Amino acid sequence: MSFWTKLVIAVLAGIAGFYIWTEFFDEKPGVEKKLVKEEVVEPQQTEKKEEPPKKEEVKKTYATVYFLGVDKNSAGVFKKVTREVPQGKNKLTYAIQSLIAGPDAAEKEQGVFSEVPKNVKLLAVVESESKIIIDISGNVQTGGGADSLYSRMKQIIKTALNNAPKKPIYLYIDGKQAEVLGGEGIMITQPLSENSLDE
Repeated sequence: MSFWTKLVIAVLAGIAGFYIWTEFFDEKPGVEKKLVKEEVVEPQQTEKKEEPPKKEEVKKTYATVYFLGVDKNSAGVFKKVTREVPQGKNKLTYAIQSLIAGPDAAEKEQGVFSEVPKNVKLLAVVESESKIIIDISGNVQTGGGADSLYSRMKQIIKTALNNAPKKPIYLYIDGKQAEVLGGEGIMITQPLSENSLDE
């Protein structure tokens, strides 16, 4: 290779190197570098409205109380009355207490009455795994004749049977299991049933 050829190659290499340098590595005058700032857009959080806590619906319990009345033929009948049991109150206890308290004013206007004396006291309601004992004061047997005593005891029996759990129910009077009621000598079979006074 001649001297002139080497010189031409050297000059061309120099020009090429200068071009590459100015094009790719050197900043061009008058050209501004644009900086792009990256912004992270946070997802917009929507405020969750706190819902008020839902009130638990309290299931209402009703007791059935048996009073007395007359039908269109003036014959004596049992009048079934429904009472709402207060929350936390034992259904059977509330039913017997309501029976002793008697019908309210509105019920009396409809001819509803009771043979259970208001001075009678419910002494205890005791429930075990095998049975239920209802203890009533002895004055439940006093006042009125045999028909009145029979009617009031039927009221107690029907009210007890319709409000107690499915267990044998025993009626006690002044702490002792009842066998004969009042001076009329009405026999009562136990545990209680609809036919306790008729057997």
